[in-house]
Amino acid sequence: MTNNEILTCPLCNYQLQDGEIRQLRVSVDRQKQFLEYQIQKTFSIYTGATQGVIKCPNQQCHWVAEAKNPTDRFQVQCPLCGYEFCSLCNQQYHFRTTCQEVPEITQRWFFWCNTERGNYWQARAQQDANFRAQLEDYERQKVVNERRNEELRQRYNDLLADETFKSQNCRICPHCRRVVQHLGGCNSMICGQNYHGGDVQSGCGRPFDWSKAAPYVPIANRGPQQVKTKLKAPGEQKLVVHKDVQCDTCHNEVQGIRFDCIQCSSLTFCEKCEQRSTLEHSNQNRDQQKQQHVFRLIPAPIEEKRGIRSILSFFFRK
Repeated sequence: MTNNEILTCPLCNYQLQDGEIRQLRVSVDRQKQFLEYQIQKTFSIYTGATQGVIKCPNQQCHWVAEAKNPTDRFQVQCPLCGYEFCSLCNQQYHFRTTCQEVPEITQRWFFWCNTERGNYWQARAQQDANFRAQLEDYERQKVVNERRNEELRQRYNDLLADETFKSQNCRICPHCRRVVQHLGGCNSMICGQNYHGGDVQSGCGRPFDWSKAAPYVPIANRGPQQVKTKLKAPGEQKLVVHKDVQCDTCHNEVQGIRFDCIQCSSLTFCEKCEQRSTLEHSNQNRDQQKQQHVFRLIPAPIEEKRGIRSILSFFFRK
């Protein structure tokens, strides 16, 4: 195991399979060591011969597969450990959003749940007495929301730490837009592995120059007090209607702020149903031992030519 080659028969160079390794007259620990070694070497040879690979981000899993279109984004479910992730960013899979948009959407959702939901309903109730029922419901639900908010706080703190690390250590692959870390050596890079092989990760397999690659730009590190709700004046208080978009709880056409779950292929709530419905969704994910989902806030109907950044800037401002 010191010559960096696959384990073979000493007489005919036949590559030993798992079943044959298990029959070797060695200790169980030694068999396990041989099996781990064989898996790693097989993957290294396989990935070295392909243009792009997708590797399960679960540190305890060794699954890897060839990516026919390494620059495409799609949902992956590891056939070995069952972990679901995005083929490009390796994070929890996200629908209807790009990998670059997810950090900011996560930040907005954290601020909304922790401070801005209450601020929003207080402002609404002051402008229109018809919204007092929503404000009262918000006050009643404060305690049951605490656990969800604490989980979101941890997720947000992890996000900030990850953004800081990537801004200091990573750049963007010019071919597939993946975030790539430079572990050392020269500036010659191959997306998804070391230039001379090894350390295989998800990547498109194409070469680029590290010194010329664009740096990773993190989301702004802003506190909740710096994110303000932009409400119209009382005289302009007509609710926005999201035409042909129905709330999955009340089944009415969505008015006001629209909430889309980015981890579900199709799940939308209106602002009146949002607090109770997203909390129930959060509890369901917790019961299934899944990571909490993030909702995107859409205050104005989505126009084909408008990106998520312009939509969010309509609602939040520094």
